[in-house]
Amino acid sequence: MEHSKSSPHRARRWRRDTVELAAAFLSVTAADLIAKVVLHGSDGPVVLAGSAVALLTTALLHAWWSPHAPPPTVLWRVRTTALAHTGATLAEHRITLLSFHPHPAADELFLRTPHTLTPAALSALLTASGHSLQDAPTRIA
Repeated sequence: MEHSKSSPHRARRWRRDTVELAAAFLSVTAADLIAKVVLHGSDGPVVLAGSAVALLTTALLHAWWSPHAPPPTVLWRVRTTALAHTGATLAEHRITLLSFHPHPAADELFLRTPHTLTPAALSALLTASGHSLQDAPTRIA
């Protein structure tokens, strides 16, 4: 079971690594093309050095930004009776109310939560704050 929990993380990392590798190849190809165009002059080595500096700067910026990036989130649809204090309760748990759709049978809330919040924990949180859930929260994305 633990293998399946790490698979989505591994898949995202694999995709990110592939995109970064493709960007590196594209940068080298662009630098080579530019260097060949200006090679007939004295600017070839300068263009290559400038491209290397730009690539290094991009890599350093990415390394700096990675820990500062927002945490991954999950999108949920919840059918419930909405109460007035919903906003405060959600904010305390870093949950964003994206939209509210009133219906006669049950109101629909669309929520963005930290990826660590489970359906059971979301249900418990909403039930403890006075909501009557019509069904279990549905993960959308």
